[in-house]
Amino acid sequence: MDRSANFLVNPRLTRLLGETYRSSEAALKELIDNAWDADASVVSISLPKPMTQDPIVVQDDGCGMSEGQLRQEYLEIARDKRRTQGARTPRYNRKTKGRKGIGKFAGLSIASEMRLDSTKEGMTCRLVLDKVKLTNTEDDLETIPLDLEVLDQLQSSDGTTVVLSDLDQTLNFPRPETLKQLLYREYGREQDFAIFVDGDEIGFKDLSGAHFRNNAKDESSGNSLSFTITDDKSKPRSPGIALRVDGKIVGKPSFYGLEDDPEIPAKLLRSVVGEIEVPDTPGLVTADWGGVNESSKAYAEIAEQIRTAVKEKLSVTHKRQISAQRARLQKQINARLAKLPENKREFAEKALHRILGRFYGESDERIGVIVDVALDAIELDGYWAVLNKINDASRGAVIDFADALADFGLLELSNLGVQARNRDVFLTHLQHLTEDPSTLEVTMHRALEENLWVFGLKRTLISSNATLKRVIETYLSKEYKGSRAEERPDLFLGEAMDGSYLLIEFKRPSKVIGRKEISQAEGYRDDLQKQLASDAKIEVIVVGKNRDPSVRPDNLAAGVLVESYSSSISRSRTELSWLLRQLSR
Repeated sequence: MDRSANFLVNPRLTRLLGETYRSSEAALKELIDNAWDADASVVSISLPKPMTQDPIVVQDDGCGMSEGQLRQEYLEIARDKRRTQGARTPRYNRKTKGRKGIGKFAGLSIASEMRLDSTKEGMTCRLVLDKVKLTNTEDDLETIPLDLEVLDQLQSSDGTTVVLSDLDQTLNFPRPETLKQLLYREYGREQDFAIFVDGDEIGFKDLSGAHFRNNAKDESSGNSLSFTITDDKSKPRSPGIALRVDGKIVGKPSFYGLEDDPEIPAKLLRSVVGEIEVPDTPGLVTADWGGVNESSKAYAEIAEQIRTAVKEKLSVTHKRQISAQRARLQKQINARLAKLPENKREFAEKALHRILGRFYGESDERIGVIVDVALDAIELDGYWAVLNKINDASRGAVIDFADALADFGLLELSNLGVQARNRDVFLTHLQHLTEDPSTLEVTMHRALEENLWVFGLKRTLISSNATLKRVIETYLSKEYKGSRAEERPDLFLGEAMDGSYLLIEFKRPSKVIGRKEISQAEGYRDDLQKQLASDAKIEVIVVGKNRDPSVRPDNLAAGVLVESYSSSISRSRTELSWLLRQLSR
């Protein structure tokens, strides 16, 4: 009995593989990857004009494919090029990109027909793939005949042209700007690989962001500097300023010493990409033109020009972005600064600005954690001793001022680390409390009322375990005679940045939170709600062991949250671990 079997390749695989691309631009990039692997030096892409039936044409001057290569290699699905051609290309020693062997289906993701004309050693082969023909058959994929022919005419140069016709009208056509940005991030700084989209060579000018360029070459040096500070989340692979000497790029992009400037955040610097065009100067370039002589006077002048111009523009964009983030956190900052003695606030403002600069590019949530920990650190006496030293030194010798600033930077990082580690220790002790079955809610209340950062809270404490009557009469200036006058909500906190209030009800760490506990907290909220403005919102958090499974989260009232001690501790520890990792870099 024959027990052998074979995989059957369904033609529907063609459609499925073609649908793996998230956009039309990403599908086209796959074709550019093929040109890269073919050792092409120039790739030209022609996109259709709006409201036309024009095809997309991708043409390269790579090594091309013979009929045998088309049949035995190109048409093999899931072929890893690295296994047959090696990890590097033969001409330019490029790292091979094609690994999955499905790039051939990229064109069919946006077009019904893909025609490939490939020339090698003067002979051109034409392969036509019809998506409808491939996907509408009942036969296995390997049995479907394909249109492959060898053309009679001889071609003078090798290369491949892909023509995508009958584009899918249900998809957005590739956008030139988006395609240029995508291709530049991948290939923009590669040597011997120029890409043109509708006749325009891609460059750093295609990245979104702030663009800067000298209107004319510097009269004294003849240097022309242009660069972009991109706001793309996906940064270029090779940021920095490239040096172009007499039209030829020399060496790798560099930041020319800006990476050592403590005033410029590393993340912000990595958003800078550009080039400076300079005339050939004796001693500037090495004999093989493979790099520059960093000891030459010409290089020193170029580096100084770049540092001055780039830092000036970065200071403008960086200040604007930091100010916007600071504005979003201003209530939190003001509340903490108000607790400091007046003579310390000015120093604290300066320290906070430096800290926000160091952590440029992080989310508001993480910056909020940093600000909170930093302001804890700023309250230490050692901090103020160094700040006063800076204040005195700024009126004295330059060397003293520099030393004081260095001390400030070291202490700044040291104190941030100390505070973060102290909080981590606190979380460990808090975890032990929650794991002890005998721990009461009053114990948790006492531990947390001055450490609300565990819940990520940035509100002012109005009342801690006071009766409803006292809360309303003392803090809200109103008389209260309700039935729950003598009952005690645990914590009632003031306005957040969005104007909402918060009521926290602590339960024992061993207590499972059910409908009864939630209703009790909602009752406190309803009584307080009557005393506030009609549009005021009071959120409620009930904290205990966990939520009773019978209470579904989607059945809770708006603004009501059941939180477990363990999840709050875990979230806080994750934030602190992240901060400590950043400080150790």
